[in-house]
Amino acid sequence: MSSLSAVLTDAAAKAVITPWYSQFNIAGRGDVRATHDQVVAPEYRSYTGDGPGESWDRETSIKVITGFAQSIPDMRFTVKEVFVVGERAIVRGEVAGTPAGPLFGAPHTGKSFRIMSIDIQTIKDGKLVKTYHLENWLAALGQLRAA
Repeated sequence: MSSLSAVLTDAAAKAVITPWYSQFNIAGRGDVRATHDQVVAPEYRSYTGDGPGESWDRETSIKVITGFAQSIPDMRFTVKEVFVVGERAIVRGEVAGTPAGPLFGAPHTGKSFRIMSIDIQTIKDGKLVKTYHLENWLAALGQLRAA
């Protein structure tokens, strides 16, 4: 962020993150690979916080998002707030849905969940190059297992 060219505008950030988050919503899902071609850089990495330095690449991202479309077909990601700082967009969102079967070890009950998500998206040259994301899946499991 040493030069003014590294500063991302709100409009430029939203032009990248809007199609990105639409992949998680049934109405806007479309072709996950085509959306990645549009807004994800070839060198993209997604960091989940599962372990130090643990991350996945662009192809794995496509598989993960496609998997969510199958396991939680009515998944909705709602962007609640976006803060742009330098070349990063910090996104507070809400994920909701009803799993079509067992999810992360929770049996299928037909129940829905609603959880918070925080993402730090790094955008360079109009493409996502890195995502740090944290979803409260423990809360989702609690909601799905609740009596």
